[in-house]
Amino acid sequence: MNKYFKKIKEAVLVYLKDPLLLRKWDQPDYYRYRGRGDDNNQLSFRSSRNRRHGYHYHGTSSMFIEDMFSGIMPFMIYSGVREKYPAKIEPAAPDKEAIIAQGLSGRRHRTALGEGLCDFIRDTAHVLFQDGVAIYEIIYKKNEAGETESYSFELMDHYGLYRFFGNYYQFVSWADAKASHTKVQIIKIPKEKVLRIEFPKELGGQKRINKILKRSWELGQEIIPKFQMDAMEKQENIGFDSKIYTEAKYLEIATLTKDLGWNQRQLSTNHITEYYALLRLLRQKKVEATVREMIFTKLNEALNGSVLNFGAQVSMDNLFTASDIDVRVKKLKEGNTTFIDLFTDTSF
Repeated sequence: MNKYFKKIKEAVLVYLKDPLLLRKWDQPDYYRYRGRGDDNNQLSFRSSRNRRHGYHYHGTSSMFIEDMFSGIMPFMIYSGVREKYPAKIEPAAPDKEAIIAQGLSGRRHRTALGEGLCDFIRDTAHVLFQDGVAIYEIIYKKNEAGETESYSFELMDHYGLYRFFGNYYQFVSWADAKASHTKVQIIKIPKEKVLRIEFPKELGGQKRINKILKRSWELGQEIIPKFQMDAMEKQENIGFDSKIYTEAKYLEIATLTKDLGWNQRQLSTNHITEYYALLRLLRQKKVEATVREMIFTKLNEALNGSVLNFGAQVSMDNLFTASDIDVRVKKLKEGNTTFIDLFTDTSF
């Protein structure tokens, strides 16, 4: 009997010490912040709980994301690519270039600046076409002279992340704490430690991306709609035409992605004339250039902000720009150009 009351007493004392269950699942040895062993200044929390919408991984939505970000930067592994698209830092500073390149890539081995830029911009574009916004915490380490000797951009989960008066606050919920064996808490992340990159507003912003992904997911749920399946079970002929149904879904997605130029991996002219097929390809290239240029701008702002303060600008030569694509669209409309002239140097 005494043992029974003792257990009740222990349970009551535990509850009184933490009535809101803020530390119920806290196991510091189980959950570790990445890099905390290196005595860095990471504040943000990465939950083990998956809070992402299912439509990000569905066939049609997944294809849209992959097609829009994969061609945004050249692949440095191919012969001659580094020479064709040289990366540089201005003013030239080999020591700073090495630090910047390593921080951008996050690879364990030594990385060239071109590889680092391609890795970061391609990964960020992936997040933008998936979520509409990419938010990084800037993690850094300074030497005794106050200079940045290492850094990294830690992608933060935007679910549970709020911005008030410029600063960011990350709410670790009870569900997140339980899944990640940590404590329920609100983490303040100063605005100077945050790199926020949003999908360009001129392209529709985050709402446009979410709308495209959600609707394409809904349209891809059924190959044959439920009303036709019900009719088939009853052996009724309701005049359903699967070809018309498939074409209608194609046309709706084509309308949704018209300004972004996605062709749904259909290069034939079954649904579109050759002129508009070429126009959509150019639109996609302009989207790629617009997103890439915006990421470069935000990246340079972060590299030269109050936290990192490298005092240098990074860039890559010979990448096509949004203005280049505008010129090619004009030539296409005038009708005095060739396919080769339109798409030279627009594919990596």
